[in-house]
Amino acid sequence: MAAPIQGLRPPSWSWARQDHQDSHSASPASPPAHTDLCDKEIRGHGLGRPEPEADCEAAVGIPHAALPADRDLWTRDLCIVGLILGWSASLSALATGIYIIGTKPAIIPSWLVNRVAIVGPMGFSWTQPTQIYMNDQRLYSVSEAAMIITPLLLQTVIASVSACLDAIHSTTLRWALWREGRLRHNTNLRLFTYARRSGPNAWPANILASLGLVLAYGGTSVMAYPLTVIAALEFTDDPSANPINYDADLGENRHGISFNGWGLLGLGIGLFLQCAICTWCLVHDFARRDVGTWNSNPLATARACRFLLSDDGSKDAPATSGSGQHPTGGVLFSSPSLRQPSMRSLVPGTRAIANWIWAIFGLHSAFVVAVALVAARVQHSASLEWVRENPAPVDFPSVWKYYGQVIALYNGDTTRLRLEWAGLLIQCAAVSTLLFGLHLAEVLAGLWRDEAIWRRAASPRRGASPESNMALENVRSWPGAVVFVYKVIVPWIFGFGFACNMNVFLALFPLLTIAVLFLILGLFSEYLIRARPRGAQPATYGEVRALVALVDDWGHDALFWGDKGEYEQIEGVRAAGTAGSPLPDLRPGVVYVGLSREPRQGAWGT
Repeated sequence: MAAPIQGLRPPSWSWARQDHQDSHSASPASPPAHTDLCDKEIRGHGLGRPEPEADCEAAVGIPHAALPADRDLWTRDLCIVGLILGWSASLSALATGIYIIGTKPAIIPSWLVNRVAIVGPMGFSWTQPTQIYMNDQRLYSVSEAAMIITPLLLQTVIASVSACLDAIHSTTLRWALWREGRLRHNTNLRLFTYARRSGPNAWPANILASLGLVLAYGGTSVMAYPLTVIAALEFTDDPSANPINYDADLGENRHGISFNGWGLLGLGIGLFLQCAICTWCLVHDFARRDVGTWNSNPLATARACRFLLSDDGSKDAPATSGSGQHPTGGVLFSSPSLRQPSMRSLVPGTRAIANWIWAIFGLHSAFVVAVALVAARVQHSASLEWVRENPAPVDFPSVWKYYGQVIALYNGDTTRLRLEWAGLLIQCAAVSTLLFGLHLAEVLAGLWRDEAIWRRAASPRRGASPESNMALENVRSWPGAVVFVYKVIVPWIFGFGFACNMNVFLALFPLLTIAVLFLILGLFSEYLIRARPRGAQPATYGEVRALVALVDDWGHDALFWGDKGEYEQIEGVRAAGTAGSPLPDLRPGVVYVGLSREPRQGAWGT
């Protein structure tokens, strides 16, 4: 008996892609009843423990087998474009931040002399043209629209670049886990799952990636403060007269953006860490050709795993015979069920994910209650009277920023003391728990997307394509779209509720909005993990072993799942599986083969 091969990877893969037409037109040899790669069942989280590469080559005999499945290098190239943008943004932010911090404070522009302005949540006034602006900040005059849109646009750009970086990191992690025999699902908890033999996916790299993510979002939150001139200072001989005139002509320059050098530096360092790790991932793949496919489609992942475990690497090896019958080895018989298990049943770890999201909601809600109590009983700011006392008109933006405001000083003089680095660290620590919750929700959205892609195989209209464009799939998946919107608006709104600029400014309404958003996120998570798919098609949630077990014919651009007819070897039993054209629905109450989520003998190294 050959030594058990579990989680195997051939020492050298030839990725020469066969011509699409030739792969279909070639006349394949009749496949064996099953392919015995090894005789020992693989247990645990996927493939088990890998054997030495020499043993893999001896047992499998395909060190140079060509993989006809598309590696989807277009997706890799798109991620590289995102990586280049990330490097550009990182170096630009680093250079600008270092320049602002390393040079002398700027003199206030002429349009701010004798003006009262709101910078972020704080009011300032300047009376002398030679006064310096705040340390480690630079002010630029912009239109009102640009002042409002720029912070949100920055969050959107950072989220988009992060999506490309995440794709690189998660794809290389997926295949590092496969090589180690520990890949179970197509979607993984990226920052909290590590590989043992892949440097860019090991736990130290994950810690640096997490730190980079927090610094990028924390730096973005304090990087750009909106500035609005709200009044003019008009001094008279009467010392008792109020010099603030809200009705004065304020001129054309009334809005600006104040860029914080430490915020830019935090953004630059955060993107630098993430880009460095992703570059390492790509260099690692270029050197070793470890990634089976860059397509994060669960069917593409399962197909690549299946062919890399076949004995000849050909497209027809895993397919069944022309009649679509299943081999007898290891066949399980069962009747179809019209409702499938929920995510929390098949992927028990999702229960802990949902619980953590609820815990973050509870922690943030307790924080909001504490802020409300301090605002009402200590600082007496939970009233419209407090809003009226601030140097700003009583309108929605003022109520949004000042109602229930709590202030904690950490820098008493921004023109002399340089403590905005402390503000950056405070902001990063505060936003980190929210980012953790969003990362958890992203995993649930990915599992839902994987299941939705697989379930299209039961649709008679177009089936499920292993080579679908995952950029479009992520947009089409409504849970994924929801999480992306959350990744943009949650840090943006949090920047209004928790802002560091000389002081830590806490605003009740933005923080309450974040609590409501996380309440919705908790309910959203519960729905995702509890919903039970309809239909006889077994649920997988991107489990690679299950997809390998359920798909018995990979030789088509679109896969259709359903009833494949009578099972020839046993009377009264029918076969369920995949084909290249629409199949009938399964018949209720009839015994079928092909419904098991466990791979048949020989289909997964068993």
